[in-house]
Amino acid sequence: MTAGRNAVRTIPVFLALAVLATLVVGAVNSQAQTKLEIRLAEEQPATGLVEASVSHSDRHVYLQHSAVITNEDVTNARVVPPGAAFSVAISLTPQGGEKMANATLNHIGRPLAILVNGTVVTAPTLQGAVGQVAIIMGDFTRQEADEIAALLSGR
Repeated sequence: MTAGRNAVRTIPVFLALAVLATLVVGAVNSQAQTKLEIRLAEEQPATGLVEASVSHSDRHVYLQHSAVITNEDVTNARVVPPGAAFSVAISLTPQGGEKMANATLNHIGRPLAILVNGTVVTAPTLQGAVGQVAIIMGDFTRQEADEIAALLSGR
């Protein structure tokens, strides 16, 4: 379940996720204009998919055109007290959770792209379906976790 520095844990399913905190934290500086999207992606090109680079890597993924969820689907994002490091818990609207569950159920083993302002900041391989609650776990400082939570909840 390792995917670099950070991982997302869904309740009760686990999902590997590498979050590039520097890009996400940098995006917080323009919160009013920050756009979050989560899209299904593939490792190989196919008709109708859009190629995208994953930030801070040589990796490319191939994105579905439409987002599964956006900022509007996030109801809350908060810092979770540290274990070894700080994490961010994300809650989705019931409709957002249903969209994520439906979209990810048949996408296990394939990438899920997280976009901030149109840039793919990470594209972990789904380890299980994602529902209404997820936890972004990683080596975040308190400030990074606060800024990520603020970005995702629109504060």
